[in-house]
Amino acid sequence: MRSDAVKRGNELLGREYITNNYGKCFIIGYKNARNVLICFYEPFCIVKCYLSNLKIGNVFNPMCPSFYKKGYMGVGKYSSKDKEVFSLWYSMLDRAYSDKYHINQPTYKDVTVGEEWLNFQNFATWCESQEFFNAKDSKGRRYEIDKDLLIKDNRIYSPKACCFIPREVNITLVRRLKSRGEYPIGVTYCKSRNTFVAKFGCNNSTIYLGSFDNIEEAFQAYKVAKENHIKDLAVSLLGKIDDNVYKALINYEVNIND
Repeated sequence: MRSDAVKRGNELLGREYITNNYGKCFIIGYKNARNVLICFYEPFCIVKCYLSNLKIGNVFNPMCPSFYKKGYMGVGKYSSKDKEVFSLWYSMLDRAYSDKYHINQPTYKDVTVGEEWLNFQNFATWCESQEFFNAKDSKGRRYEIDKDLLIKDNRIYSPKACCFIPREVNITLVRRLKSRGEYPIGVTYCKSRNTFVAKFGCNNSTIYLGSFDNIEEAFQAYKVAKENHIKDLAVSLLGKIDDNVYKALINYEVNIND
């Protein structure tokens, strides 16, 4: 039997096959019909497969960008069966590269995923290294991945910029650029009184901060109240968020152009 396998392997070595979706590959090793080593030409990748699948072209190149023509599974221990991290990765790609998503969320049109995280293996490895990956808040909601708290106005998902934060923090930091209007964040105009009103949302309610004669004063009232609220939130979450997240919240600044 062993000599037959060696003979069969010698016959198949170097033979090319055309796959259904991933171009050409060729055999570089043969142990038995269930253990065939093949090499893809482009993108270069070596994988193990069944000979029967190879013959019908049903083999997968994990280095080929199969998700929005950007993301790829990569070679490693993680797969789509790791549902939580795979769902997180796919949703990230969706926000960055889905035209359909951008119809309702146009502020994501210039968002991208860094080269390192286009490889699912790298993203999954990073997630598993994070203390608050899969953490849940007091309401049982999973922490969310955030790209622009540690680096304000960041537009690239990457290990350097991203962190996991409670949903409460994410909601607090939303700037609602789409529905802002002509005035700075936290400021509206009251035509009947010819004044500028400052207010901000907190815990599903709106806090009125006062009326002012000009935009700058109204914004300053909003800025002070909002930054104090964010600091209080950080303190309340001490020990439940990453140290870098805590520092970013304590030092968070609201700008008039936000």
